[in-house]
Amino acid sequence: MPAISSVPSRGTGSSRPSDVVGSLLPILPDAVISLDRLGAVTHWNEAAERTYGIPAAEAVGRRFTDLVETVYQEGDAALARRQVHVQGRWHGRVRQISRSGAVVEISSTVAALYDQAGGSRGLVAVNRVVEPSSGDTDLTHRATHDSLTGLPNRTVLMEGLDSALHRLRPGSTTKLAVLFCDLDGFKDINDGLGHAVGDQVLVTVAQRLRRRCRSADVVARFGGDEFVVVLAVDEVGDAVAMATRVIEVLDTPIVIGDAEVSPGVSVGITVVDAVPDTDDPVAAVLRDADTAMYHAKGRGRGRYELFDAGLRDDEEERLELATAMRRAVGDGELELVYQSRRTCGDRRVTGVEALLRWRHPELGVLAPDVFLPIAERTGRIVELGDWVLRQALADLADLPDERLTLAVNISARQLVSGRLTRTVTRALSESGVDPARLVLEVTETAFSDDPATAHRVLDELKAVGVVIALDDFGTGWSSLQYVRGLPVDVLKVDRTFVADLPGELTASAVVASVLGLGHGMGLTVVAEGVEDEPTLGLLREMGCDEYQGFIDGEPGSLPDVLN
Repeated sequence: MPAISSVPSRGTGSSRPSDVVGSLLPILPDAVISLDRLGAVTHWNEAAERTYGIPAAEAVGRRFTDLVETVYQEGDAALARRQVHVQGRWHGRVRQISRSGAVVEISSTVAALYDQAGGSRGLVAVNRVVEPSSGDTDLTHRATHDSLTGLPNRTVLMEGLDSALHRLRPGSTTKLAVLFCDLDGFKDINDGLGHAVGDQVLVTVAQRLRRRCRSADVVARFGGDEFVVVLAVDEVGDAVAMATRVIEVLDTPIVIGDAEVSPGVSVGITVVDAVPDTDDPVAAVLRDADTAMYHAKGRGRGRYELFDAGLRDDEEERLELATAMRRAVGDGELELVYQSRRTCGDRRVTGVEALLRWRHPELGVLAPDVFLPIAERTGRIVELGDWVLRQALADLADLPDERLTLAVNISARQLVSGRLTRTVTRALSESGVDPARLVLEVTETAFSDDPATAHRVLDELKAVGVVIALDDFGTGWSSLQYVRGLPVDVLKVDRTFVADLPGELTASAVVASVLGLGHGMGLTVVAEGVEDEPTLGLLREMGCDEYQGFIDGEPGSLPDVLN
């Protein structure tokens, strides 16, 4: 709709729309909107409510340009005004942004309205939502939409949310709700059935979300298995109702080939009625919704959680820990402990694995499961990983036995950071340690976000001469399918299966399969989490090469674990 505040008079010979138009407005399938001479809405039918997510009671009396942002192609705005001024009507395609920030493609017909004397009394527009035309370039679509699901991407979400926030008006009943949705079981699906099935699940989830929401709502893929829904609501209960529908629809099984999976979802909700008083309101709103989502996961998953000030306090505590983490390296608060790796036969020590601990000055010794998730979320995991690598190699260089190897865990972020190979090469050079003594342990999930980069970096590291171990192996049956293509030397059987030995047939079958696969490829197989003699005895009978676990004591200093 052209942004026209007034329309010139026309002669009495001009055609006029029938008075029945007003009575037809509620039932027409297209959004029918009329404005007075100053651009204020006088009619707003039900289709307009659906298209823009704004109820008629709120729209009538307000300027259309205050309710909906219209984006014309270059020159089209001036052309629209000129044609309405001279010819009394205009037709064209525009993009309009709804209350929730959703961008919709509109085929719009605008006509001038005249009184009996031929004087101007405003405009009427008939707007229909259409699919983008074939003339729209693929480049534009790829830049604004997720290539897998076809949903708007993070960039479009941020821009739309910013626009929607700034269209909120004091005293209005309309609020903006943001639902941050994170799939609960996607990792298991991706690991267990493979990335191809995982991709199909994401596509199906996107389709279900889109069908469940209104055309005026924004549904975007935020990244990985995270989706965001933005919608205009009159009350918090409307947002809760939407979250409930999302949880229900994603709990319904998805059938892909012979597999039937139920991904499930945790939803964090935040509802705002004004722009947050912060330098980055979009980031603040998304952070609040994200915080609520994590709280929902912590309370059992498959549920929603509303954001409140208490959750903000929890998030602030996590942020304080993240800030303290920044100084921990420089202040010497980080330390390494080691766990030995031994042969299953004579229990001879073959190497050690470095494990990180944080001696917080106020909270005491923090285990990795307390602070590493925060490091992952804030991106500080790369810095911590670099420190662990350098310190562990320095410790290893002091050992007289040059046969011992050192294992260091590498996070997914480190693997695709673009600096890992350079960091490893420099640390090896500084320590003087033979590259063949360094074992870099990566998990299967490290390949899920950017498998091409992960493969390339592992190839680079192999060229340096280090040993590559695939950690937590066996948790995903997809491992058996693609491990042959990975440049790995060691398979580490996940502790969840080792813990069930002996006596659990499934665990025994998994361990036997991993041993068969590993030995068939000439790889060393290491069992993790060995805690008792019967388990070690069974692993020895099955032909497992090496093990590590509490059977030989708690992790400690290098001298302690090597004695």
